[in-house]
Amino acid sequence: MKSFRSTAAVAALLCAANSLSAFDTAADIRKDVQLRAMIDELARSKTLQLNNLDKPYFIEYTTGDADQLYISASLGGITSSNRLRTRSPRLDVRVGDYKFDNTNSVFTGTPRFGGLPIDDDYSALRTALWMTTDTLYKASADQITRKRNALREIADPDKTPDLAPAKPVQFLQPPGVLNIDAQHWEEWLRRASGRFASFPSVIDSNVRLRAITSTYRLVNSEGTVVRVPQELSDISIRASGLATDGSRVWSHAFITALRPSQFPSAEQLDKIVQAVASDTDALTKAPVMTDYSGPVLFEQEAAAQMMASMLADAVRLHRRPLAPPGSRNNGEVLESVWATRIGAKVVPDWLTIYDNPLQEQLQGVPLAGHYQIDDEGVPAEQVMLVEKGTLKGFLSSREPVREFNASNGHGRLPEGFGAEAPVIGNLFVQASQTVSEKQMRAKLLEKVKAAGLKYGIVLRSLDFPSTASINELQSLGRQLQKGGFARTLNPPLLAYRLYLDGHEELVRGIRFREFSAKDLRDVALASDRPYVLNYVNNGSSFNYAEASSDATTSTVICPSLLFDSIDLARAEDEPGKLPVVPPPALVAQQ
Repeated sequence: MKSFRSTAAVAALLCAANSLSAFDTAADIRKDVQLRAMIDELARSKTLQLNNLDKPYFIEYTTGDADQLYISASLGGITSSNRLRTRSPRLDVRVGDYKFDNTNSVFTGTPRFGGLPIDDDYSALRTALWMTTDTLYKASADQITRKRNALREIADPDKTPDLAPAKPVQFLQPPGVLNIDAQHWEEWLRRASGRFASFPSVIDSNVRLRAITSTYRLVNSEGTVVRVPQELSDISIRASGLATDGSRVWSHAFITALRPSQFPSAEQLDKIVQAVASDTDALTKAPVMTDYSGPVLFEQEAAAQMMASMLADAVRLHRRPLAPPGSRNNGEVLESVWATRIGAKVVPDWLTIYDNPLQEQLQGVPLAGHYQIDDEGVPAEQVMLVEKGTLKGFLSSREPVREFNASNGHGRLPEGFGAEAPVIGNLFVQASQTVSEKQMRAKLLEKVKAAGLKYGIVLRSLDFPSTASINELQSLGRQLQKGGFARTLNPPLLAYRLYLDGHEELVRGIRFREFSAKDLRDVALASDRPYVLNYVNNGSSFNYAEASSDATTSTVICPSLLFDSIDLARAEDEPGKLPVVPPPALVAQQ
């Protein structure tokens, strides 16, 4: 079986984890009421058995003890400001054994848990864990029975194990503390959101700050005990308007970090707000793009967004859950485009791609995808994904897929059918052959001229994470279905025609036709300046903003990329209607 485990990285982390003496670790656990309740209840739960039902072979308790601040503002006024404390549990009770258990079938449900008491009341915590464990155990016993019955109807069942064993670790860090000056940020949000009042073409705008510090605790029956702070802070700046034909246009900026102290300065943030407002205003006046097939330059942010979207699925494998023959719920999944490409060329041989969650910063820029241990209690590792153009491996969790049956510390988000999804940490795209940013534009124009075209396309920003409305998503779906495409890329937000004389023109209403990681073989050139994209990741390639309560932070580090040819199409959006009544004058006339 293949495993891409970096033994040096694991050894370093285990040394750090074991730097506490056994006495100190035990004393720390005793002082932590949550951990003590979880460990004591786990010991009792190991003895569970009802009649002749299967006994649990693996039990895991996790909790997220979160302190959260949300502030939102629009047009110079605070629309909401809330600070709340939550304690959210996740429990996993598996019956059977590592080779065959109640998960990875269409009968495996997704349990819903209420919150745990936020007071450190040992008895209340144990009672809540006890009641939930009891319910889950009965459900797991029913699931494995139904899975065995379905297995008898399958001629050639998949014999991949259901859970990969992991070496137990004890890794305890101090609980997280949210340090933030709420009043300072309220004042900044008022001022920043008020800037949109100077742009009459912007009909809707919002600036929001979110800061979350959560102490993640994990104990399982293998002996792993984890307590680590998990942090997420971001500022979202959004604006939308109507073009002259009634079509909605929009722009946004997301500033993501682990903690508020890593945000840019107030002056830098003000410039970002001004840029979003100016771009939205310009888009309301921009011409509609026509169909295009030719060279395309993804500049900086757009290149990193493209790789984040394309590689979300490409660098992991998907497992199809067991289902009875002819079942309507047959567990169909869209297979990774690189699933069968191990050892094959997937990008030019001058490109290398790897994931390293252990790196904290790059040239002074904090990397939001940094972490030391994943949500399954497995130490994070550096993973070589593509070396000199050749696919070498995948990100993995404790869910075995095909011949890959060991976690490399990337299980970071809950997935369906009892699994944990492997998710990007810090993904590095490195090129051994590069040119300057200025030369990238010159090379684009060379290709445009050689192809006999009047202009090329420069992309500066994509709708990633996506903030498209339901109508726009439906339009994109219809366009995909009409073209017979299975995959595409998030639409561009800021796209420009670059003409042979060097001038550029902003355009709107543009979509990619079929586009996936297989098209990365057509990358022609890379720049010498990497761009750091920190973003909130909910595990999907389209990454619809705030689509799920389960999210983590990831980073993609990528230079500008030039493609020889990409097919783009005019968006098939149904134009809306312009307002009958003009907007109110929000800025006093002089």
